[in-house]
Amino acid sequence: MAEAFATLSIAANIAQFLDYARQLISHSKEIYSSLSGSLDEHQALKLIIADIKNLAQESQPASSIQPLDADKLGFRKLAAECEPLADKLLGILEDLEVPNDARFRRVRAVRQTIRGVAKKKDIQDLQRRIADIDVRLRERASRMLQERGNEAARQQQAGFDMLSKQLLSLVEEGQLVAQQQTILQTLLFEEMEQREEAIKDAHKTTLDWMFERNETQFMNWLETGNGIYWVKGKAGSGKSTLMKYVSNHRATLETLRGWAGAEQLFTANFFFWNSGYPMQKSQVGLLQSLLYQVLRTYPALIMEVCPLDPFRGPWKRKELFDALDKVSKQTTLLAKFCFFVDGLDEYEGDDEDIIALLQELASCPSIKICVSSRPWNAFLDAFDDSKWKLVLEDLTRDDMRKYVHTMLIQNQAFSEMSKYDPRCETLVPQIARKAQGVWLWVYLVVRDLLRDLKGEEEYPLLQRRLDSFPDELERYFENIIDRIDRIHREETARIFLVAVTAVQPFPLFSLSYLSMEATDKDYAIRMELRGPSIQEAFQIKRKWRKLLNSRCRDLLEVDHTTLVGVGSFLDDRVEFLHRTVRDFLRNNYQDELRKRAGDGFDARCSLCKMIVALSKVLAFDLAEDGTHLVFPNLELVHDLVDEMLLYAQSIERTEAQSMARLLDEMDRVNSLRFNNSCVYWTNKRHYQQCTFLALAIRAGLRLYVGEKLEVDKMLTTEKHGHPPLLDYACRPERNSTSIAQLEQDNDPDPQMVHLLLEHGSDPNQLMGRTYKGHTVWTFFILSCYCRSARPGKPNKAFADRSSMYRYRRRTCAQLQGEDGGLFEAVGRDGTEVSIHAALQGIFGVHQAARFALRMEEVAQRNRPRASSFWKLLGRT
Repeated sequence: MAEAFATLSIAANIAQFLDYARQLISHSKEIYSSLSGSLDEHQALKLIIADIKNLAQESQPASSIQPLDADKLGFRKLAAECEPLADKLLGILEDLEVPNDARFRRVRAVRQTIRGVAKKKDIQDLQRRIADIDVRLRERASRMLQERGNEAARQQQAGFDMLSKQLLSLVEEGQLVAQQQTILQTLLFEEMEQREEAIKDAHKTTLDWMFERNETQFMNWLETGNGIYWVKGKAGSGKSTLMKYVSNHRATLETLRGWAGAEQLFTANFFFWNSGYPMQKSQVGLLQSLLYQVLRTYPALIMEVCPLDPFRGPWKRKELFDALDKVSKQTTLLAKFCFFVDGLDEYEGDDEDIIALLQELASCPSIKICVSSRPWNAFLDAFDDSKWKLVLEDLTRDDMRKYVHTMLIQNQAFSEMSKYDPRCETLVPQIARKAQGVWLWVYLVVRDLLRDLKGEEEYPLLQRRLDSFPDELERYFENIIDRIDRIHREETARIFLVAVTAVQPFPLFSLSYLSMEATDKDYAIRMELRGPSIQEAFQIKRKWRKLLNSRCRDLLEVDHTTLVGVGSFLDDRVEFLHRTVRDFLRNNYQDELRKRAGDGFDARCSLCKMIVALSKVLAFDLAEDGTHLVFPNLELVHDLVDEMLLYAQSIERTEAQSMARLLDEMDRVNSLRFNNSCVYWTNKRHYQQCTFLALAIRAGLRLYVGEKLEVDKMLTTEKHGHPPLLDYACRPERNSTSIAQLEQDNDPDPQMVHLLLEHGSDPNQLMGRTYKGHTVWTFFILSCYCRSARPGKPNKAFADRSSMYRYRRRTCAQLQGEDGGLFEAVGRDGTEVSIHAALQGIFGVHQAARFALRMEEVAQRNRPRASSFWKLLGRT
C-alpha cells in the first residue's frame, strides 16, 4: 500500500509540473514581479521539480528488493523524461529571472521578457514534449487507478468474505456447543454426585498404605495392570471411603498418566447406593454417569458417539453401553480410561448382571476398572482368582487405632482423665481389636463413648460400655430398637417398614401423613387441594426431626441436601444411617416389624396415600409471604405418579387388591392441577398421546385396567388421536427419568395383552399415520426385532417369554396378507424385513419356524370356506 502511494505521488508531481510549465509557456507575456524577482509560477515550478527528483530517487529499488511493478516503472520513466525538460525550462527561467539586487528592476524585467520572446522556438518544443508527456501520464494514471481500484475492491470483498466465513464459523461452533450441551444435559441427573458427597472423607494419616506397592499391588495395577482390581471388604469396613480417597488422590492420577503415556487419560467414578434413588442403584445410572464424566471432559467426542435427539426420552441401558463402547474404540482421540465403581453389592439387580457388564467394559484394552464390594459368592467367583485385589479389613487396624486415639484424645474430658487414670489408654487398642475391620462399628462405639464423656462419666463406665457393645452390628441395631420407648413401638415399626419399602428416600414432611393414617385411613381422599404456609411447613419438619429421633434413634437420619428447591416439601429426605441398617431390617427384622405395626398395615398402601397427599400439597408453591401459588411442577408430578404405580402394581400382584380409589384421585388431582392447559396432563411428558389408563396398562395394573374396561366397554376401540390401548400393553416403554422402573424390563405382560384382547382390542388396528401403516401386531414384531441382540440370533429376554405368544394365536389369522402374515417393514438398519425374518431375529431359526407353522395352522382354520356355488365355477 505504501508503494502505491509513492507511485501516485510521483504521478501527481509530474502532472503538477506539466500544468505549471504549460501555463508559463502559454502566458509568458503576462509577467509581473515577485518578491524574489521571478514569477510566482517559476518559484513553484522549482519546488515541484525538486519533489519529482526526490521521489524518483526514493522509488529506486535496492538490489535485494523485489522488482518494481509496471506502473511504478512507467511513472519512473516519465519522471526521467521530465528531468531534462525541467533542467531546460529552469535554464530559461533563470535566464529570464530578474535578480533581487538589480537596479532598475522594471526596465530589466522588460528586457528579460524580450529575451524570452527570442526563445520562442525552444519554448514551442518544450510545449510539444510536455503535451506528449501529459497524454501518456493521464493514460497510465487512469489505467493504474482503475486497476488499483478493482484490486482494492477485490481485497475489500475478500476481507468481507473472510469476515463472513469467520462469523459463520463462530455461528457453527456456537451451534455445535449448544448441541453438545443439549446432549450432556440429557445425561446429567440430579443425584449423580450426591452419594460421593455424602461419603465421609478419610481421616487424616489413614489409608496411605494403599499406595505402598508391597502392601496392596494397587500401584502396580495402576501402572501396568489391566482388567479389574477388586477391593473386598465386610459390610461397614470403609470401602466407599477408600474408593472416594483413591479415585481422587494425586498419586492415583499421576500413576495413571504414566500408564496412559502419550494418550489422553480419562477417569470417572460411580458410587452405588442401595438406600438411595433409583439412578444411584441401577446400570443405567452407572453407565450414564460414566459417559457424562468422560464427555464433559472432552466434548469433541459427543457428536461422534451420541445421537442428537432433542425429543428423546430417558437413555436406555443399551444406548449408553454402545456410546461408551464407541468412546473406547474411537480414533479421533487416542485415550485410556480408568473407572472407579464402588458398592457392587448395592446394585439393585442380579449380581451376575453387573459383573458381566463391568467385565465386558474392562475387556477393552484401553479400559481398566477398580471395583469394591462385599465378599458375596458371585463376586468371589468372578474376582477372587485374580492377583489384583485386597482384603480391606486386613489392612485397617492401625488406621482405626489412629482414628480412635485422635477422636478421644482431642476430647478435653478424656484427656484430663488419662492423666490420672492410665487405664483410659487401654480403650484405644481394645476398640481397634474388637472392631474386626468394621469402621461403622468403630464409629458407633466412639460416638457412644463421647456421649458418656459429655455426661462426665469416668473410666469404669466407659469400659463397661465397651464391653456391653455387641461384636456384631446386627445385635447392636437390635439393641437400639429394643431400647426405644415401648409406647412408640407401633409408630416406630411403621416408619421403619415405610423406609425399607420405599424405592427412594422419602420426604420428612410426609411422616405427618403417616401419622394421620393412624386415625383416618382415607385421609388422602378427604384432603383438600391446598398447601400449608411456609411457616407451617417449617414447623412440621422441625417437629418431625425430633420425633424421628425419638422413634428411630440413630438408625434413620435426615439428609438436608436439597434436590428439589429451597422451601419445597420434598426437601429433607429420610435415609438410613448405613446400608447395613436397611439390610438388617429387611432381612432379619421385617417380620417383627410387621407384628408391631398392627393388623392391616401395608407400607406400600401407606406410600400410595402419602404420594396422593404430597401431590395435593405440591399443587401449590410457597411464596415468601406464605400465600399459596399454583405451581404445576411437571417432573415432580410424573415422578410421584411413577412411584405410586410401582407400589400399586406390587399390591395387585401379592394381595390381589386394586388401588383404584387412590389412582383415580391422583388422576383427578393432576387434571385439576393442569386444568388451564389444552393438553391432558399425562401428555406433557410423553411425546405421543397418552391417557392415565394407558399409563396403568404400561405399569401392568391388571385389576385396575380390568375394572375400567368393565365399566366402559368402548375404551378399547376409541382412538382420540393416540395409539390403541393394546399397543401400550405390547410395548410398555417407560419414560420415567428417576424412578426404579428404569431397571424393570419393558417386555410385554402376557396377561395384560390377554385382558385387552378379551375386551375387544384389535391387533390389526392401525397405529396411525406416523407409524407408516403398521398395525399393533406388526409394529410389536418390528419393535421386538429392533431390540434383539443381533438379527438371526435368539434374544434371551424374549425367548424366555415365548409363552406370551400363545395369547396371540387368535390374532395370527387376521394378519395382513394371504401368505400367512408376510409384511414389509423398516428394520433396525434401514432394510426391509419380512415377519419371518423378524421372528428369526427374535427367537432364532428353529423356534421361529415352529412359530410360523403354528401361525399358518391358525390361519388355515380361520380362513373362510368356499361355497358350493364358487366350487361349481372352479373357484376354491
